Amino acid sequence: MATSPKTWNPEDPDYSCTPVSPLRPQYGYRPAAESAEPHVTIVTPFYEAWDHFEETAQSVLGQSFQQWEWLIVDDGSKDPRSLEMLARYEALDSRIRVIRQENAGPSAARNRAYAEARCEFIAQIDADDLLEPTAIEKWLWFLESYPEYSFVKGYAVGFQAEEYLWTRGFHTPADFLVENPAQPNSIIRRSVHQAVGGFDEDNRQGFEDWDFWLKCANAGYWGSVIPEYLDWYRRRESHNDKWSNWDGAKQQKTFVSGLKERYPRLWKDGMPSIISPGQLPFDSVADRMPCTNILAKGGRRLLMVLPWMTMGGSDRFTLDALRELHARGWQVSIVTTLHGQNLWQHEFASYSSDIFILENFLRVTDYPRFIRYLIDSRQIDTVLISHSLLGYLLLPYLRSRCPQASYIDYCHIEEREWLNGGYPRFGSALQEALDLNIASSEHLKSWMIERGANRERTEVCYTAIDTELWKPDAQARQRLREQHKIGTDTPVLIYPARLCDQKQPKVFAESLLPLAAEKLDFVAMVVGEGPDMGWLRGFVAKHKLEDRVRFLGRASADDMHALMAASDILFLPSKWEGISLSLYEAMASGLAVVTAVVGGHRELVNADCGYLVEVGDPEEQVGEYARILAQLISDPVLRAGMGERARERVQEEFGIAQMGDRLEALILRARELHAESPRPEISPGLGLEYATMGVEYVRLNDLATHLWQSREHRLGISKSWRDRLLDLAYRGALRLPPKPREMLARVYRRWFVRS
Repeated sequence: MATSPKTWNPEDPDYSCTPVSPLRPQYGYRPAAESAEPHVTIVTPFYEAWDHFEETAQSVLGQSFQQWEWLIVDDGSKDPRSLEMLARYEALDSRIRVIRQENAGPSAARNRAYAEARCEFIAQIDADDLLEPTAIEKWLWFLESYPEYSFVKGYAVGFQAEEYLWTRGFHTPADFLVENPAQPNSIIRRSVHQAVGGFDEDNRQGFEDWDFWLKCANAGYWGSVIPEYLDWYRRRESHNDKWSNWDGAKQQKTFVSGLKERYPRLWKDGMPSIISPGQLPFDSVADRMPCTNILAKGGRRLLMVLPWMTMGGSDRFTLDALRELHARGWQVSIVTTLHGQNLWQHEFASYSSDIFILENFLRVTDYPRFIRYLIDSRQIDTVLISHSLLGYLLLPYLRSRCPQASYIDYCHIEEREWLNGGYPRFGSALQEALDLNIASSEHLKSWMIERGANRERTEVCYTAIDTELWKPDAQARQRLREQHKIGTDTPVLIYPARLCDQKQPKVFAESLLPLAAEKLDFVAMVVGEGPDMGWLRGFVAKHKLEDRVRFLGRASADDMHALMAASDILFLPSKWEGISLSLYEAMASGLAVVTAVVGGHRELVNADCGYLVEVGDPEEQVGEYARILAQLISDPVLRAGMGERARERVQEEFGIAQMGDRLEALILRARELHAESPRPEISPGLGLEYATMGVEYVRLNDLATHLWQSREHRLGISKSWRDRLLDLAYRGALRLPPKPREMLARVYRRWFVRS
């Protein structure tokens, strides 16, 4: 197993992990042909910048978008080190051109480059700053997708003399009337630069970019921000030693006064407000490619189409799959198609720099053509769709435009209460557009075959666990038990779950009552949150189980390692699952497991390492779970032996390396099927109509979600006031006549206490 590379994580920033750090994962972006017509001109003013320019050049040469020309304007450098460096880079790449002029300042240098640029899109990068690998590509596609905007940048990382994260910019336009919240690193339409007359060449004392932004605003042009950290701004110990306007005192105030004199309308009427048109019913899906950007290929390439990168069992599998494929030499690109927080993005970025959260820089109507562009640009061998509904709906479009790639999917679980089966239903129904379906268990494979999937085109690849990462840990066990005041010999049950109907928190809670009644020594740890949290807390309080049940909330992956190590029994009475990731984690950590006969659980849990209970009548489930748990709590030898055998089972049959080998073999098998037994061709017109319907589905789904949330919000407010009044009346805090008070008490007992 390969060691995890270093990655940039804004939640825990390591400012030494710059875009050019050798520890970052390397995709190896190179153009297939340097002679390709440029679509972006990169502009860099250069003056005696030899000390930091090497890193800047690395970040430019390492861009995912390679269809560029780079104009470096040498603004009168004299130092031999600067001159040698510029000559070396000009000779290195035919796309780089050094323009030499007498020293005239950065404004004149930029204007000179704009005048000689061949492209409409101008990417600015200063000679000592850095760009994230996908910065220019995302900036470019943003302006292609949002023609109403004139320029765009991302969030910025301040580094070197001062370290910080900067999230202000063009999306906070009023800030520009007070200070300059946006550095020059961005992409700008050349036509806008020409329309406003470019940068003020008389200003050689600093803040020329601030003046330019306000000059654009004064003419009605404005920009936006991609909510990702895309450029690194090198901070100096002091800026006013070089730029006197930036003294934070008299000269800076004088400069601001000059801005007010030049652009009084902005202070009077405010900054421009750009209104983006909303998505219309059956809105047109753009199909024209703005450029090609064909990249040289050095190995096998896979595109993952995912809903998001957040915390969950399916996301853990895709992360593990990414890691294993990366270790085997695959270059993997990732797109996400659903609105989400993407809390695990930095984890995925440990193994790929080629990550695109589509909602951050594209209209939904541009999702189809961007994914198509990505397949062509990277020369993708195989597209893997996993739990992305839009990914399924775009399959006919992608096959009609990119027939050279093979297409597979991976499904974890059938969800009968959602879309008549959920993702496996779509995988089965669209199998003729897929070269291979992959299921997480034999159970799910059988379910899909019953619904029409071809047995010969449906395979199983079990999810798995890293048994070197998940294992018994005596020190963590002792530390966590001391932290939570749990005795060394007290059996601990762990219930890691989103507290919702699927995980049956009521069955969990009621199964504890007989154990407490028998005065058995145990502690149950509830790890997770969800809509049933309030009910569960109320149940625990009502039955005086506070000393038995600990609510720990959400837990990070590191926290879960310690929690599993501190536990003895996994208790997970789910209504449905694929194969729960928690089972793998618990078994690898040496826990006995008690769970439900759902999904593929029979394929993982056998009688040597755990107990399975049929899902049915809740009272019968509670009785059976309570009986099994009482036996395990009372018999330390039994539960310890089961835990040992559970770990042995996952080590022998469900290890992470085995999963990686199996997944790679199935990807290669899909390639063989694609060549030997190709799927039916899909006409371009039909493919585009499928894309249009897929985008329309997203619009309607977003609208329905918004309406549902609005309804729930209104009902929640109404219910909270009802409950508050009933509570006050029942407790006698409201002075009411006897009969109304008695009636409200009955209502309170019926609707509030029971719920």
